[in-house]
Amino acid sequence: MKTLEADVVVVGSGVCGLLASWESLQRGLRVVMLERGALKTHAEQLADGRWEAEIPGAEPNNETAPDTPPYPWSYVYGVGGSALHWDGAALRFAAADFKMRSSFGVMEDWPLSLAELQPFYAQAEAALGVAGAPSAETGQSGPGIPGARALPPHPLSPIDKAVAPHLQPFAPLPQARPSRPIQGRPACCGSATCELCPIDARFSPLNGLSAVLDHPGLELREGTVAARLRLGPAGAVDGVETIAPGGERLLARGKRYVLAANGIENPGLLLRSGLDGPAVGRYLFDHGHTTVNVTLRSEVEPGVGNSLATGLTEAFREGSFRAERSAAILSPFNPGMPIAHLLLDGIADREDGQAVRAAALSHWRRTIPFDMLTEDVPRPERRVTLSPNRDSFGLPLNRTAYPPPSTYETAGVDAAVAALRERLAPLGVEATEVAPGPRGGHLMGTCRMGPPGKGVVDAEMRHLEVENLFVAGSSAFPTYAPVHPTLTIAALALRLGQLLAGEAA
Repeated sequence: MKTLEADVVVVGSGVCGLLASWESLQRGLRVVMLERGALKTHAEQLADGRWEAEIPGAEPNNETAPDTPPYPWSYVYGVGGSALHWDGAALRFAAADFKMRSSFGVMEDWPLSLAELQPFYAQAEAALGVAGAPSAETGQSGPGIPGARALPPHPLSPIDKAVAPHLQPFAPLPQARPSRPIQGRPACCGSATCELCPIDARFSPLNGLSAVLDHPGLELREGTVAARLRLGPAGAVDGVETIAPGGERLLARGKRYVLAANGIENPGLLLRSGLDGPAVGRYLFDHGHTTVNVTLRSEVEPGVGNSLATGLTEAFREGSFRAERSAAILSPFNPGMPIAHLLLDGIADREDGQAVRAAALSHWRRTIPFDMLTEDVPRPERRVTLSPNRDSFGLPLNRTAYPPPSTYETAGVDAAVAALRERLAPLGVEATEVAPGPRGGHLMGTCRMGPPGKGVVDAEMRHLEVENLFVAGSSAFPTYAPVHPTLTIAALALRLGQLLAGEAA
């Protein structure tokens, strides 16, 4: 078997793996990055509407556990990872999010605090080019990555301004969609098509971290599946055994190893390697978005805004209620609600076409859609295990079990919807419609920080039993809060990068 030597070996080429590698590259160390997918340019993504290249390693490799409900997990195996379809919302955790057990007697505390992560949040915001980030006010620079810097916020849209007085605290939404042009990225065009941005404005690792991808000290191995970790006699990792689509096998060896794949693949690789501690693969969680359509008696002005979403209310974010139910954050959706179903219903009822159109437009102009995020108590029965079924490389599929949400989350959704309706009553609320929103894009919690028996890694994301192994990304989150995870993933990766560079030197 051919051997490839490096100082640091990283599995996964998403925002986590790239940012965790940067400091080592800056210090002249050699990084080998293993990516089971391939590089697909933004132009190629737009051409066929897909983020993944058509190679065997890019295929999804998870299945649903027997006797459990299916769940629509959504991730990308490719250079750039799942950040390729990130919508750009970039929120920091609050102080209490790190101390749920201490503050409210539920869940677990993180072994680090907001204060410890603050400087890395600022660096991450600058590196990703986050418009409306707190670091924009202080002029905080990034970690030496050329290009992006934190930007001023997008202006509030008309529907933001309509609801803001009733939903305080209400502020611009921090997001990695530029409010003005930055190197290589134009300002957000407001097209409301963000996951496949037509002008390549929204941050992706391809347009924002090219300095890392192009660094001469980085050897990126595309189409290379990390099959298992080889453990040496002293219990340390001695290499990563890999498989290429043609069957070629390679051993990647380094001083330090970082698993920076997603929250399903990270535990899958540990389990395939015999590192099957009691918490490995357990406590899988995701943000199940909820769509709340609030229809008023008078018209507002949807369809206008500098970006897909520009405002955020944290009116339901903090409080002692978190001992019993979820917190929530809500953003008005600037494009307004879809109206196709209104038109189809009218046509099905054989109504006059002009009347159907007028009624649908009236309903659209009077309705404010909100995207709501909540949280749930991490549960061990939500988990990743290995299947007896195998993929095209002969490796076990990752089997996921994801039972429905607990009453902690559902009670939080119900309470936030009721409070939203009450607060907006002065605007003349006519109806409130609640429906499931997007799900499956945030794969978290399966290799969480915590003490032995409860966790897989420590506060530095170092494996509790293997000194030279780190498990990064949102799989290390002990809890997840009602905010998008990408900014916290990036901040933790930058923090880990400093440690790796010092130890691998």
